[in-house]
Amino acid sequence: MEKIQTKIRMIDNFVKKYTLDLENRMPSNVPAKYNANIGFSIRKIVEGNNDDFVGQVMLSNKLDIVSEKTKGTLFIEMEGLFAGPKAWGREEFEKRLKVEGATILNHYIRTYIHATTALSNMPVIHTPIIDFEDFFKNVDKKKNFKLITNEEEGNNQNHKDNVIELNKEENHEENKENDMNNDKGKGKNKK
Repeated sequence: MEKIQTKIRMIDNFVKKYTLDLENRMPSNVPAKYNANIGFSIRKIVEGNNDDFVGQVMLSNKLDIVSEKTKGTLFIEMEGLFAGPKAWGREEFEKRLKVEGATILNHYIRTYIHATTALSNMPVIHTPIIDFEDFFKNVDKKKNFKLITNEEEGNNQNHKDNVIELNKEENHEENKENDMNNDKGKGKNKK
């Protein structure tokens, strides 16, 4: 009996576009707020070799950043190639591209944003994890976008036009302290 693959697999990914544009220096010790606009699209799906579908997807994140001292914009667009068996059917493969493909690319984008803001000597930006299954359940099918507004604790959600907007206030010093406290707790309670 042939085993059917249960998860999509990434073949390749790359950052297609990245910009960080600040009006002035943004000190790392000054809290920053941001609104994030998330974009997603399936560029194409083709039949690959070895009884696979291959899909090319794009995920982007545009952050409008504001602090007491200045404001700016960070934009990143990433593309990825994913494969899955034809046994799923084209419709199921497309659903998995949306949920699993977008989730995988989002983890890369989150890491990229975290690293580049840390290296830029500005407040380190920690973007939230997005539940893309929920994202696409509520999406406008024509545009593949929706709006979510997360207040400081991420508890409030308001659905509006066709963009995701995540409001987040970052406090660099608190994040450092939390990271150090989390590191101290590692290694305890191991059997």
